[in-house]
This record gives sequence, C-alpha cells and structure tokens, in this order.
Amino acid sequence: MCQVQFIFRSIHFDFSNQGINLTERAGYPALYNMDAPKNYLLADAEHPLICTDKVWDELLLYNIAPRRAEALFADFFELTDKRLNENYILKHLSGGQKVILMALLALHSPARRICFMNLERSLDPDKAARLQDLIRRSGKEIIWQRVDDHD
Repeated sequence: MCQVQFIFRSIHFDFSNQGINLTERAGYPALYNMDAPKNYLLADAEHPLICTDKVWDELLLYNIAPRRAEALFADFFELTDKRLNENYILKHLSGGQKVILMALLALHSPARRICFMNLERSLDPDKAARLQDLIRRSGKEIIWQRVDDHD
C-alpha cells in the first residue's frame, strides 16, 4: 500500500491561469513531472520516501525497470553494506538509509533533471561525499538546494 504525503514548504505554485488559485504553500513531492523539459524531480532528504510498505512501491513511482533496480540495489549495497530487494520493508531502513535510497531512486529514474534538497544535512560526511560523487557522475542535470525549516 502506498500513502502519498504532501509536504508544505516555501515553494509557491501559481495555477491561476488554469482557474486554480493556491494561496497556501504548495506541497511536494507529488508535484513534479519527470518528462517535462523544464521541470526537476524533487528529492527532499527531509521527506525521502512516499510509500510505507515495500521498496517495490517506490520503484513503481520512480518508473524504474527491473534491470535498473538491480543496479540501484548494487549502489545501495556499496554505500550502506545493506542488501535490498523489491520486497524489502521500508520501515526497516534507518533515516540515513532512506535518504540514500531516495537519492538512488532519483538517479536511476528516467528523470533528466533532479533537485536534491537538504541532502548534506541528512547523512554522515563519508556517506554524503560518496553519494555526491555518484550523483556528479550520473550525467544528469543536478540542482542542490538547502531549505531551512523556518522558511
């Protein structure tokens, strides 16, 4: 089962030209489109996963094929020394492992542009450096952002 969460931050969306007027802060990670040429997949380490059951649910959301999933699992093992598979229960991961999984899901997804938010605050320095190196080598267009809680 997958539960979608809407996280409120200081990102505002204006849909007034479509008859929708949002006056509250707009939520994400639900508001992204991997195929749009100017949009970024948002990967916020403050809220790394959408689903609460199995890794398979996240793989489906990120549109990751089985072949790509195997590469993702290998990268996850390299970073964490923990073996994952599509049936692994997400709640058994630590907070840092969830952040690493989120980053790897984004990297292995078809998204060409990714905005990583708050990544450096959520991992120990060694894992953060190794993950950032993997991100830089991905060939994807990357934006790094830090969003403070008081925004």
